[in-house]
Amino acid sequence: MLEGEILKLLRNVKNPFTDRDIVSDGLVSKVIVEDRKVTIFVAFARNTPWKPAAMAMVWPLQAKIVKDIVEVLRDFDVEVIDDMTLQRYYPLEEV
Repeated sequence: MLEGEILKLLRNVKNPFTDRDIVSDGLVSKVIVEDRKVTIFVAFARNTPWKPAAMAMVWPLQAKIVKDIVEVLRDFDVEVIDDMTLQRYYPLEEV
């Protein structure tokens, strides 16, 4: 699968804050496709104010985005990484 096809799938993931897709919002900065592995670089840190309260408030939104990314790319081995901090994001498991 090509990068363009992955980006098309990612357009189904909405940013809960803006209600726009994450590709149009500029949250996806890079996509790497290697066989069945897809690495998505997201611009979470660059778009979050460096204040503890702001970081705490956006965490649930980021967690939802990561969960939705994994869902739309469920046929692939997905890795989500912040493009600035290189932090890896993992979807929270529902309890």
